[in-house]
Amino acid sequence: MKLSELTNPFGRGNRDSRTEQGNDLGFGTGITTSGQRLINSDGSFNIIRRGLVAWRPYQSLVEMHWAKFLVFVGVFYLLTNALFAMIFVLIGVDTLSGVQASRTLTGDFTSAFFFSVQTFTTVGYGAISPMSPVANWVASVVALAGLMSFALATGLLFARFSKPKASILFSDKAVIRPYRDTPYNSFQFQIVNRRNNRLINLMAKVTMSWVENVNGEKIRRFALLELEREQIFLFPLNWVVVHVIHKESPLWGKTEQEIRAMEPEFIVLIQGYDETFAQDVHANSSYTCDEVFWNRRFERMYYPGENGQTILELERVHHIVPLEEEEE
Repeated sequence: MKLSELTNPFGRGNRDSRTEQGNDLGFGTGITTSGQRLINSDGSFNIIRRGLVAWRPYQSLVEMHWAKFLVFVGVFYLLTNALFAMIFVLIGVDTLSGVQASRTLTGDFTSAFFFSVQTFTTVGYGAISPMSPVANWVASVVALAGLMSFALATGLLFARFSKPKASILFSDKAVIRPYRDTPYNSFQFQIVNRRNNRLINLMAKVTMSWVENVNGEKIRRFALLELEREQIFLFPLNWVVVHVIHKESPLWGKTEQEIRAMEPEFIVLIQGYDETFAQDVHANSSYTCDEVFWNRRFERMYYPGENGQTILELERVHHIVPLEEEEE
């Protein structure tokens, strides 16, 4: 089935409501705030969840940013050992062989903290050891907590490193320019793979969202845009995704001012097969009308190199130039 068969028949008089509902990607028609985008440029939803939010520690720790994850692990490590250090201080540091009571809370806490760290990490230098039954029981709990904590941290690190994720870089701009030597315009953006792995069977889907005023009521509309090429089998270079603005396109016959008045958002869904993970991966992004430039083209990203190889300049993915400039 072609995307054109799913495209909403914009401007044909009778709109198939079921087709439009199938194109809304799950956002519905009620989000009509001016200037509000549905998907951020990094692919995340522009939605803040409140109320009865289900929190799962494993999922949150796997999905959170690396900096937050490392801070969380560090804080957990320090607080856990500080808790056990306070317990040793309460039962008395004189129950620990090799520790002399300093008669100050800070000194006793410091000695107990580092003994807890040695037991927690199973380093055990041997200079300090528990002497009383209570201290031995506490040290046993510290060792058990350390083993479980490091097992959980190892599992989380593996899950984070092994999680399949596409590293597709989207151009930060889109363009509307004439389509080759035809009387039609086209909407274009480009993507490139930042990693040196192999992505195959890459598919693209672009949905346009805009707000219409129907009988004094604002309604969000969606239309699946037909692409010049919906799929590429190999992805060694960049891919300029092109939508030709033909008669069935919601952009047909619109001037730049009219399109900006529609406040459109172009939602992009990319899916492909990653041979490294042996799994499907996907990436999302979107473009608002402020990120669309008219009568521009993307600068060529690749050129011949030495020894018959091709050089691909990844930083050029964002470069656009006027149409008047000759292509390299």
